[in-house]
Amino acid sequence: MKNGFIGFWGIFIAYFIFVHPCIIYYNTYHTSSNTENGKLAVFYLGLSFLLWTIVLGTTLWLIIRNGILAQKNLAYIDRHGKRVQAKIIQSAILKEHENFISRQITLEMMNFSGAVIHHTMMVNDVRPKENRFENGKNIYLKVDSEFKKNPYLLLEGSTSKVNYALLLLWLVFTGGVAAYYLYAYTTENGGLGWRFLELFHPLLVIPACFILFTGIFYLIFRVFIMGNNTGRELLELKFKGEKTIAEIVQVQQTGTYINEQPQVEFTLEFTDKGGKKIHGVKKEIVSLLDIAKVSALKHREIMYLSDRPEKFVFYDQINN
Repeated sequence: MKNGFIGFWGIFIAYFIFVHPCIIYYNTYHTSSNTENGKLAVFYLGLSFLLWTIVLGTTLWLIIRNGILAQKNLAYIDRHGKRVQAKIIQSAILKEHENFISRQITLEMMNFSGAVIHHTMMVNDVRPKENRFENGKNIYLKVDSEFKKNPYLLLEGSTSKVNYALLLLWLVFTGGVAAYYLYAYTTENGGLGWRFLELFHPLLVIPACFILFTGIFYLIFRVFIMGNNTGRELLELKFKGEKTIAEIVQVQQTGTYINEQPQVEFTLEFTDKGGKKIHGVKKEIVSLLDIAKVSALKHREIMYLSDRPEKFVFYDQINN
């Protein structure tokens, strides 16, 4: 169900980024001199190159970062990471493959500061007959204590491999972009060079839409879901954070809604382990049904970094 939902919206968004601009453009009358000013046409060409460079460069960096570099980081964490014992409190089979079983497991453990935390992760069990990932079993994680090596933690004894298919897909996509430049120039220039380019040509609109859509989704995820913390900071807060109780000074709705659920801003006050009084603000999306209950709260458990107490997160939010 989840994969179908993601697949549907992926195709839906891809249509509006890649297909819809072409349908509109090529069903509208255009000439080989859409931009009579030659310098402006060259500017559009340069802008198109810039936009595609951003798109292709960013996607290539993400593929390398989460592939080749991640594998090197995992090897480093396996050698130098801090060993943490964890108990499996929930284990569910996601899919049974020919040579392995994909599972989602929820772990309970003590973090570096002695607080009880839960962490959910997916594992591919290549030896399912050994029942290593059943409820109640103990396993070990290796965690980068400095949280500098993405993906920061791994299951002890696990192996990894780079998915070079993504790199191949990127090369095919890049070749497709180059082929489209050649096709557009060959069929549209009419002997006038790049003057057929205009602001709403697909060579400009497609990468602009790609940047716009991905930027919007990133902002929604980064600002409204993750708040002021990045994924690395959330993991660091979970595994290194000190647990304490914060006093809620004020609760108010921000006026922002995500999926028709309101965003609430909490003004909090707590004392760190050094005795310093810390004031902070944290935003959270809550259910409409829980508004009254949330507004009545006087205290909430939080986790904060001892060396940066302004970095904190709700304990129940990071532990679910």
